[in-house]
Amino acid sequence: MTALSPAQAIITAMITPALLILASGSLIATVLVRLARIVDRLRKLAETNEPARGAEVDRHERRALLAERALAFFFSAITCFVLAGFAIVLDRAAGDRFWLVPVLITSIGMALIVAGCAAMLAETRLAVGQIRAEVARLRAL
Repeated sequence: MTALSPAQAIITAMITPALLILASGSLIATVLVRLARIVDRLRKLAETNEPARGAEVDRHERRALLAERALAFFFSAITCFVLAGFAIVLDRAAGDRFWLVPVLITSIGMALIVAGCAAMLAETRLAVGQIRAEVARLRAL
């Protein structure tokens, strides 16, 4: 097996941040779709203007805040992964003396992905609660 050239070694090392950026982007797209649905539902509720729907509006507001928090976590994770890519290049240029820096930055980014997923799990639970409330209201009619 032949040794990698310095350029090949850098490109190989940067595959992980690139894949994590791609994963974060996919999560962002999912959250944006869910946020759009929340906005659409709130606009529909605003048209009805029924006072009994106050709890529903509050639940949608909490969902939107959780989605916003998840977006902040996922965008921050992407920032970490881009910084990790730069840190990998700088570490290689310094003769692998700062190998811990890209590892730490990538670890922070992964923790941010976990935090964003936790926020979306909470949002999903609120969405399911909303569905159950709507089903119960329809059954009562």
